[in-house]
Amino acid sequence: MSSNNDILTALNAADAAWQALAALPVHTLPPRDQRAVLIRLDAMEKTVGALQRRLLGALVAGPTPIEFAGAPWAEVLARRLRISVGEARRRISEAGGAVEPKSA
Repeated sequence: MSSNNDILTALNAADAAWQALAALPVHTLPPRDQRAVLIRLDAMEKTVGALQRRLLGALVAGPTPIEFAGAPWAEVLARRLRISVGEARRRISEAGGAVEPKSA
């Protein structure tokens, strides 16, 4: 099992790598290489998405954070991620978590 430090170290390395990649002049690549980069980026995006769903599934399986006074997970995520409650519900559903009923 990884420690918090291992996870933060990996996230920092990934963030630095993404920043370095974003700073490169990919528009100067020949079209064939641009397509190859797009394919790799798409694969990376799918990997990140799977990790997000796994993390979200584990998160919503636990208790609601105290700082949100027992608000449903969809509302908590909407506030923290600055997304709509509907988008939060969709993400929870994709992660395999139970979606809370809509508030009146």
